[in-house]
Amino acid sequence: MRKIQLIVTILLLLILGVVGFLAYKLHQYDSYREAIYPGVSAAGVPLQGRTREEARQTLEDVVVAPLSQPIALQYQDETVVLMPSDVNVQFFLDEMVEQAHQLGRGEQSQFWDGYVRFVTQGLPPVNEDIPLQYSYEPESLEGFLEEIAYEKDQPLREVQPITGTLDFRPGQPGRRLDVARSLPLVEKSLTSPDQREVMLVVDSLEPAPPDIEMLRAMLQHRIDEFPGMVSIYVSDPATDQRIEINSDIVYSGMSVVKIGILLETFLHSEGCELDEETEEMMLKLVTDPTGSNYWANLLLGEIGDGNQFEGCRRVNARMDELGLTATFILEPYRLETEGARTGPGLAKLRLFQGPVTANPDPFIQTSAHDMGTLLEMIYDCSQGEGRLLEEYEGRICPEGCQLILDDLKENPVRTMIGGGIPEDIPLAHKHGFLDDTHADAGVVFSDGANYVLVQFQYAPTEWLVWAISQPVFEDVSFATYNFFNIGQ
Repeated sequence: MRKIQLIVTILLLLILGVVGFLAYKLHQYDSYREAIYPGVSAAGVPLQGRTREEARQTLEDVVVAPLSQPIALQYQDETVVLMPSDVNVQFFLDEMVEQAHQLGRGEQSQFWDGYVRFVTQGLPPVNEDIPLQYSYEPESLEGFLEEIAYEKDQPLREVQPITGTLDFRPGQPGRRLDVARSLPLVEKSLTSPDQREVMLVVDSLEPAPPDIEMLRAMLQHRIDEFPGMVSIYVSDPATDQRIEINSDIVYSGMSVVKIGILLETFLHSEGCELDEETEEMMLKLVTDPTGSNYWANLLLGEIGDGNQFEGCRRVNARMDELGLTATFILEPYRLETEGARTGPGLAKLRLFQGPVTANPDPFIQTSAHDMGTLLEMIYDCSQGEGRLLEEYEGRICPEGCQLILDDLKENPVRTMIGGGIPEDIPLAHKHGFLDDTHADAGVVFSDGANYVLVQFQYAPTEWLVWAISQPVFEDVSFATYNFFNIGQ
């Protein structure tokens, strides 16, 4: 009897346990029928176990709120704010929640059939994500970007001469918003809570380097007003840009040819260093206003090993060797205290068969081309490169060429090339005067570029008036300086 009672008791307990378990599962199943299944997410946000209302609020807080924040559109270094409402961004949360709720349920089954499967099989995770469902107005976004382009784009402007002046208008970089390439970047940011800043695609357009032919036209127009011949040589050794106007016309060489004497002094010494006395003579050749010819003749004597005429011959041979065939000096310079040459000197006359001549002194001649080329060689040498160092290795060095330029910088006359540049700009130059001919040849060391400028003027008159000559020197120099310093 007791044994039967024990068995009955155990059976009752088992029945009660099973009933309790089934009741618990019934309650759990009923809750799951209202909640989203395990493994379900929307827009990357886990929603399992949430009711529709809870899931919607979660998406509102985690997705919609961040995506409603403004987007910073960067146009180079400028910022334009895009609000999602500007392009009518809308999010369809109800549809997303409903899809999330249906995942894993299949066809709607009868309550008890579903309950039995829940008890016997459980609910395996669905592991699916509902994509973010939204809309916006593409035409509004494209219009927004086009409005930015209208306000921010800048047209490219090339360097241009300013009409009626000797100056140039600087070029202006262009910039253009590439709307087609920027659109997908902004579209992506509309649905990215972490990417609320977008670098717009802006094409930068740089103006072409100024064309030196613009300077040629400007200089040609200016010298056309001069009542005689003008020759000009301009070059930028760094870029090898160069213009030559009437540069082969042969002129009296005057003191400008002394640049060749300075170079030959170094080549003759075959070293980078000169004795102190020679260096002093070189400097005085440039700076002594009443004794320049005297010092030049002393250097010709050194070059000629005591014979000034031999010094002249060696300078001429060097000029020919360098291809400067319009340049020569047949006799030592006439001292400032002496009269004009007459008689015997004409027997040594060397005639240059150039295309055009400007009544040159038969004893000393040159051209703008020769002096410009010579200055380029000296400048290149000072920079550690160029023909002089290649052909005369060991006989001259950059320091020697720099000394020549430093001496020429001490020239106190700044009314010709120097008249067209700021006073604080270094100018290494040698000028020359005759009754009918004026010239200046030098290297200008400006912020925009170091450039060579040579100008010769000749007028078929007994006396070239300074008031006619000087303004042309100054204007040519001013225009050239402005060209190489556009925008400085």
